[in-house]
Amino acid sequence: NESVAELRTISSSFEHMAKTIQSLMERVHREEKELRKTELKALQAQINPHFLYNTLDSIQWMCEQGKTKDAAEMVRALARLFRISISRGRELITLREELQHSENYLIIQSYRYRSQFSYTIDADDEFMDCLCNKITIQPLIENAIYHGIDRMVEKGEIKISVKPAVDASDDILITVSDNGIGMTKEQCSKILAKDRSDSGGIGVKNVNDRLKIYFGEKYGLSIESELDVGTTVTVRIPKIYKEAQNEL
Repeated sequence: NESVAELRTISSSFEHMAKTIQSLMERVHREEKELRKTELKALQAQINPHFLYNTLDSIQWMCEQGKTKDAAEMVRALARLFRISISRGRELITLREELQHSENYLIIQSYRYRSQFSYTIDADDEFMDCLCNKITIQPLIENAIYHGIDRMVEKGEIKISVKPAVDASDDILITVSDNGIGMTKEQCSKILAKDRSDSGGIGVKNVNDRLKIYFGEKYGLSIESELDVGTTVTVRIPKIYKEAQNEL
């Protein structure tokens, strides 16, 4: 029967087309994933020397001041800090590790800016095994110190918190707040819109880019600031536990 033969031919053609489309979709997904990994590596390669330069600058300053004991402590903190930042090539680390990394950086800067600022870390224990991009919090602390607290007359204060998002039960909010000189709305917008070739404030822009590439446009940074009052940078990430790392 010709009709039956035609239907079989059409059915076979549709099946072949469906398989081809599926194969193409899988290929596009693989290529997008590879592109994402490549861009993440490029951003990571960009932030590492920037971060190392600023840290070594602090250690050099201590040596020039003749404070060799403090400089030695800073080098030890730097070693601990880089052990975490290298993290065996992983892009995601636990919030526990990320907060340890941030505290080591604060220890280093506390030596340089002795008695100029204090800091507190308030994090819910339930999130300590959740994952986040490595070197997420440190650039925000660096920004708070260099652009908020460094030019202050009064003592600075940096507060880091990790809390659940009120508007989304599957999200986590990490905030880095300071009581520094603050910024205008235009300055806040400019930081997140910086060109990647602009070295000033590169760390904050870099963090935002990496979060969006890895988790999607919903995630990333928001900045609230008021002149002579201070600045709060909020990081939004999804609540993903260590066991789910292989699925990303």
